[in-house]
Amino acid sequence: MKLDRNMKINSLSKGMTEKLNLTLVLSRNAKVYVLDEPIAGVDPVARDQILDAIIKNYNEESTMLITTHLVRDMENIFDDVVFLREGEVYLEGNAETLREEKGMQIDDLYKEIFGE
Repeated sequence: MKLDRNMKINSLSKGMTEKLNLTLVLSRNAKVYVLDEPIAGVDPVARDQILDAIIKNYNEESTMLITTHLVRDMENIFDDVVFLREGEVYLEGNAETLREEKGMQIDDLYKEIFGE
């Protein structure tokens, strides 16, 4: 992640802070990981590094919950998706099954649901 041990945390950029947080989260041996908008506000290079770290360090014996509005950038790592609308589950299911049933990518489905 190109983190420097000698850097002060309060001097890190948004992208570097996200990388540090992700490194700390993924270093734990947990059964459930919750990542809230892990790529929001970071540049495309940092996004790729963060997504790569998630994929490479994912423990298949655990569950990872990821909240995001950046569906297009992350949809290739989704196994299952849940769309929440006005505090309620609007649609949920296996990502591949939803792609086949709806005939569209998850990002397009997101746009259709939320009117973007």
